[in-house]
Amino acid sequence: MSRKSKYALSLAVVVIIAALSIYGVFAKPPGLGLDLKGGLNVVLTAEGNKESPITQKGMDQAIFIIRERVDRLGVAEPSIEQQGPKNIIIQLPGIKNPEQAIKVIGQTALLEFALVDDKYKDKTELQLNLDKSQGKPVLGKTLLTGKSIEKASASFGSGQDQLQSEPEVDFTLNPTATTQFADITSKNTDKRLAIVLDDKIITAPTIQTPITDGSGRITGIGSIEEAKRLALVLQTGNLPFKMTFSQTQNVGPTLGRDSLIAGLYAGIIGFALVALFMLGFYRVFGLITWFSLAIFGCLLAGFLVLLNIILSSLGSAGIGLSLPSIAGIILMIGVAADSSIIVFERIKEEVRAGINIRTALDTGYKHGLQTFLDADLVTFVTAAVLFWVGVGPVKGFAITLMLGIVADITTSLLFTRSILGLMASYNLIKSPALIGLKKGNQNA
Repeated sequence: MSRKSKYALSLAVVVIIAALSIYGVFAKPPGLGLDLKGGLNVVLTAEGNKESPITQKGMDQAIFIIRERVDRLGVAEPSIEQQGPKNIIIQLPGIKNPEQAIKVIGQTALLEFALVDDKYKDKTELQLNLDKSQGKPVLGKTLLTGKSIEKASASFGSGQDQLQSEPEVDFTLNPTATTQFADITSKNTDKRLAIVLDDKIITAPTIQTPITDGSGRITGIGSIEEAKRLALVLQTGNLPFKMTFSQTQNVGPTLGRDSLIAGLYAGIIGFALVALFMLGFYRVFGLITWFSLAIFGCLLAGFLVLLNIILSSLGSAGIGLSLPSIAGIILMIGVAADSSIIVFERIKEEVRAGINIRTALDTGYKHGLQTFLDADLVTFVTAAVLFWVGVGPVKGFAITLMLGIVADITTSLLFTRSILGLMASYNLIKSPALIGLKKGNQNA
């Protein structure tokens, strides 16, 4: 394959990738972060005790459980990060029911099964839904916990009148707990088994017959919404220690919309200024920069969409656009333009040294390539460090920088190199003035 054919093929490939990127952006547009879309910002603080001290392992477990709960709420682009030794920052963009989210996120959800003391066999003597600190101990030792639950779902009772049926949570125990539960119910027939949630007795039914299939239900729940919340937190497990809300903030979508518009204006103005400068100073090279920046923008957007698709397939939250992310994109416009400037200046230096323009297009690109690759590598490593040590918005900024570097290198290797190669092959630039040089600048 000739050099002309290779350049033409590379150009066709990058144009196709850019077109697919544009399609991907419209088919699956990136979500917006909390600062642009509005939503809920929560800071949870862990409260440990002698039985459950705060440890890093416990914090990691808490973050995992909270993330599971948030995912089941159907929130797109959530951000859940640890800050300091005992704080967890949760950002939920576009949340429609913040009150429900708050109840689900912060609930410890420690479920326990314990026998009621024989002295309290009479149902009227036992008050439900009271904290254990508000009365006398009426329960024996804990026999099973919510960790034994394999499945849980909310429903209405199976009474004849569905309108008068009470909400309940049906649950299924894992195989090991099923055997234990069968043994417990077999040995304690006619006794009452209390179901306790976060130190509050929810219900305490009498064991009428042994339960050997590992299934059961929790009744005495106020509403179907509460039953759904309980089923959700039981499926995700209980938090390792109590979490309190140290900060709760609702961010309005109006502020986010204004910020997004301002960011877009800044990006457009920045792009226009760079384009005008390049056209005035580099002439034909300026036109090449226009197209290369357009290709760069398409590739960056496409890489962001591709990253979100990969993360979604792995069951992880995608990357949403935030103000720091937009700042990273605007910064990368300058970096991409700078990469072109480095190459073009090396070409001009070759021409000034007396090399003909056709040869200078090839040698100048090769010399400039190494320089801007080194600069891009340094920027990429810096962004990777920011991603590693940063949280929330800082990570968004770092991700756009890293994706921008990949898009910049791809654009240069496939687009800029191909355009310059074709120009050299067809000897399209014959005058130094077309690349911003006067005839007097070219040595004989």
